[in-house]
Amino acid sequence: MTDPRSRAETSQTEEFNGGGTDFSLTPSSGTVSCITGITVTGSAANKWSDYYIDFQNEKVIFYSATAGGTNNVDITYNRGTTNWIYPDKAKTSLGATSFPRLNILLVGGTGERLGQYNSNIESVLHFQVDIWTKENYIATISSVKYEGDKLAEYIGYQVIKAFEDNINDIHPQLYNFRLLSPPRDMGFNVEYQCFHIIVEFELKGIDTGES
Repeated sequence: MTDPRSRAETSQTEEFNGGGTDFSLTPSSGTVSCITGITVTGSAANKWSDYYIDFQNEKVIFYSATAGGTNNVDITYNRGTTNWIYPDKAKTSLGATSFPRLNILLVGGTGERLGQYNSNIESVLHFQVDIWTKENYIATISSVKYEGDKLAEYIGYQVIKAFEDNINDIHPQLYNFRLLSPPRDMGFNVEYQCFHIIVEFELKGIDTGES
């Protein structure tokens, strides 16, 4: 997904000497918004199976030591001064330039043990994505202009497409994306002065309480 305002879409690549497991990122400005690719001695590394990301400390952590070498670990990421996807609602005091904005909420879930008392537990997690757009902001995307609730609806379908196209990127932590509700109009939110649309879906995971 791409932020219509391009707030955290600047790409940067850093090179590191291999042999270790922890690599601290130092963006030239702003903070890291997402990792777009990692290679070790020319071979692509896979998220979750080879490494995970500590966004709070801006680190990439491999499960085992990388191959030794000089500048043989390349990490490419997007950075920016602010982001647009958060785990909680926005403050009502935020200005119009802080929107469009998304928040992702875990609203419920169930778990079932796959066998005897010491077997793994498979969870079905219910997520809700809230999309907020301001009135009078027009975004031009692929030469098409979107505004208000139409922009929120467009972003909602992009959320769905992102999971459908990239579900393998979150496996084995989460899998089996199941759409529960396509973009649904929640009306104009007076408190936020925003158009509000939600998308709901389920994901499965094994022993998610340990992840």
